[in-house]
Amino acid sequence: MAGPRRVDCGNGGMTKTRIEVTMMNSNLSSGPAAIKGPWLVGRAIIRQSAAAFSRGLSGAALAAVAPAAVALAASLLLVGPSQAAGFEKGEKVFVPMFEPNPELDGYAVGLVETVHDDGSLTLKINEVVTGKDKTLAGTCHPSGGTPLAGAQIVSDDPEQLVIEQRLNADEVLPYRRGSQIYLERENLSIAYLKYLGSGMGVTPDRLDVAIRRANNVGLPDMATAMRIAKLQVESTQGRGFPVPASRALQKAAPMLEQVAEVLEGYPGEVKEAARILGGTTPSHRDQPIAAVIVRLHEILEEQLGALAAQSDDPRELADFTTDELLAIYTGWYRVITANDTGPFQNAGVEFYRERAAKALDAGEWPALL
Repeated sequence: MAGPRRVDCGNGGMTKTRIEVTMMNSNLSSGPAAIKGPWLVGRAIIRQSAAAFSRGLSGAALAAVAPAAVALAASLLLVGPSQAAGFEKGEKVFVPMFEPNPELDGYAVGLVETVHDDGSLTLKINEVVTGKDKTLAGTCHPSGGTPLAGAQIVSDDPEQLVIEQRLNADEVLPYRRGSQIYLERENLSIAYLKYLGSGMGVTPDRLDVAIRRANNVGLPDMATAMRIAKLQVESTQGRGFPVPASRALQKAAPMLEQVAEVLEGYPGEVKEAARILGGTTPSHRDQPIAAVIVRLHEILEEQLGALAAQSDDPRELADFTTDELLAIYTGWYRVITANDTGPFQNAGVEFYRERAAKALDAGEWPALL
């Protein structure tokens, strides 16, 4: 058996931590360089995730708290406080490694090997599912300042691994409850990615389910993103299926005004979307509200482009007056300025509205940005 060695690996900027692991028997890919996923994420991250589910409220208490608290309480009820302290030797457990964007979620599954007097647990983990776009593969190197800095790895069979780790009980969930929460988040992620993609078949009803799931698992930003998506889908009158641009844009102006009102409370996310649209930040999905704003811009650009294909002169459209078109453009400018509470590229709504009005009066199609 090879002796202990110390390696350093990177995982894309995750929180740094020191962890001791023992590799023995499992079905993970071969070699420490091929370990895929954030099972080495720091205790602080795991504890923070697990803590989101470690406190519960009674049904009577739920009725008395604010709506935001109700949403969080729904997820907390999934794992009550009694669950953290009741683990037994040999019990199958779930170690959550959740992210604000559930697309990046990971988890580990193992058995309780020892229950210590201080309440902590030693686990033998034999299954690791990694967060998408997160991998340690090929990143091992001997330098410091990485998540594996100082880790001691012992390997007697590099193709069959078991990770032995000691964690506090509040970092661990009973397997059934943990897997239920993960599944809820995974289904939410599917709806989110579907909307950001083609959007085909993402109906208002399906978005209602996504909103409920986001609230149930304590992801308020994702719930807001899905509410914005629902406003957009409903406005097209196609119930998630394609309709002509002339129909899809009929209710776009009031929809955009509603979205802009919602976004007043999210100036940071609007700025992030503006940076993505301005090309100063790479496109990403890690901030769901920003990602949905970017998607909304793509949809509007496509729909307005379809109208422009019907007529080079917006004044000659049969289905829209220039005033109606100007209302659509103005609504978008309100979205990208968080309802005129923050400038986009150093200008407010009135600047962009006047620019659009001049273009329309001249028989030209205005720019959304």
